Amino acid sequence: MDPDTKRAMGTNVNKPLNMPEALFVEEDPAGSPIAVKLKRRHIIVAIEDFWRIDDEWWRTMPVSRMYYAVILESGRRMMLCKDLIDNHWYQQTY
Repeated sequence: MDPDTKRAMGTNVNKPLNMPEALFVEEDPAGSPIAVKLKRRHIIVAIEDFWRIDDEWWRTMPVSRMYYAVILESGRRMMLCKDLIDNHWYQQTY
């Protein structure tokens, strides 16, 4: 057996999956998402669900985020996340 088999197959590589991707989101005056810009502007026609996560407040990098499950005018579903600490929007696929 070749001693480098595991290395050749990439089993020693640890890479995170489903990392959030930054994107531009238009908000209404209350801060809710109303449109996203991917290659072009897409209007959000429905917010199916939303929730807030505040965690790890004791660490130097606490987590404070608003999540939105939305439907675009095309019918596409997206998961949006607003980081309430850095005030940036992200999308994440599951």
